[in-house]
Amino acid sequence: MAELKRLPDAELAVMQALWQAGRPLTRPELETMLAPAHAWAPTTVLNLVARLEGKGFVTRHKAGRGHLIEPLVTRQAYLAVESRSALERMFGGSARNLVAALHQCHALSKKEIRELSDYLDELSKEETEG
Repeated sequence: MAELKRLPDAELAVMQALWQAGRPLTRPELETMLAPAHAWAPTTVLNLVARLEGKGFVTRHKAGRGHLIEPLVTRQAYLAVESRSALERMFGGSARNLVAALHQCHALSKKEIRELSDYLDELSKEETEG
């Protein structure tokens, strides 16, 4: 598989629906999953799936008269790419700058700060033990 790249919002919405389903979906099933937020025509959904297939994110398997659409990229794999991209683009690659921005806009509660601190302690222990 080629290096993963960030997806446009519409393609990401399709991937999120597939990840949420946890199983391959038909186009009508995919449309139903997308319907609450997106009123896309069937041709739009098919075009998005074709783009994702071309990028190596999904595959289609023949099933009766239609196809089953299956993700090839896991949510976790994509999240790693998206997180790194956002960190680079918005915070100069600095996790400290990200946390500072969250603190400055009061987006972190005391509980979340404790959780982050505990998590960083765990990571630090893993680094010294590993």
